[in-house]
Amino acid sequence: MRSTTSTIIVALLIFCYLGVTTTCFAAAVSPTPTPSGESCRSDSIAADVRGGGIANSIDEKAISLIKQFLTTSSTDGQNKELLIQGWRWHCMSLIRDADRLERLAAHLYSNKVDDDSGLDALLSAADYVVNFNMAGLHRIETTMFVKWLRKNLCNVDAFGDGSNAAAMATAFVKVIDKIDSQRVDCEKIGKDLYDNASASSRSSITTDQRQRYLLEVVRLATRLSDQLHLMRDLQEMLVVPSISQLVSVSEQKSFNNKVLLALGLLESRVHLVGMHDAVWESGSDIEKQKFEKEIPYVARIMIERWRKSLYAPKGAWALDYGVSDK
Repeated sequence: MRSTTSTIIVALLIFCYLGVTTTCFAAAVSPTPTPSGESCRSDSIAADVRGGGIANSIDEKAISLIKQFLTTSSTDGQNKELLIQGWRWHCMSLIRDADRLERLAAHLYSNKVDDDSGLDALLSAADYVVNFNMAGLHRIETTMFVKWLRKNLCNVDAFGDGSNAAAMATAFVKVIDKIDSQRVDCEKIGKDLYDNASASSRSSITTDQRQRYLLEVVRLATRLSDQLHLMRDLQEMLVVPSISQLVSVSEQKSFNNKVLLALGLLESRVHLVGMHDAVWESGSDIEKQKFEKEIPYVARIMIERWRKSLYAPKGAWALDYGVSDK
């Protein structure tokens, strides 16, 4: 039986942590994934992120309506508190890990590494990023969060009796649909990425074949990062402030309680370590302050212990393979 102290630590952690799940899926490995030979960076996606991709992917009228609503409601004294920070931090953590995976694959490719330790690290890193970190985020989104967003942001009644109520609800439908389609795209990219990482570690292939697989992992990790950046931009610009304005604190708390049933103790602690690192690496004092405010002290002081006992053994250690200590 757990000690009272351990129970309190876990209870406090889970109480404040929302936006991830605990059950991972096992990515199916195709017998012969074929590298496409494309360049390492997806120019179309990168341009979408850096060149106004949000406006291009959703019609400008919908975005304009939501922005106008947010501008108006920000001055009328409505609720402006967001309790679902874990979702945001998990997205940041996943982006960070995709970038680290790209760096690892690029290191192995550039140095033509074919020893077992390097290739095992790549497979462990890909498994952690795709089958644990991203799988956790996506499972909570698909089973609960997207439905909750549709209920609260795509409901005409949420906008009162105004003449734009129906148009507002429709605008949010388009936004949530886009987030859902981006998630599906990320899942496809992730599966291909894991398949190629697995293929690169096979002892039966030639050096040239291994190099092609490694190059494909670099390309796919870059695509994944770009797509995740696009999703986060959309969420931060339109979804996060809309939740604050439209969803009451009591409703957010009620949803939190439902999500708690989907959380597990071990996995939530692993995710918390990744979220902490993403927040601190972002360099944002505002995010750091939010983290220290929302995450209880007793949980925060356990992060370094969980890093060694849970986070690294889960496979996250591999993301820093070949990186010199700073």
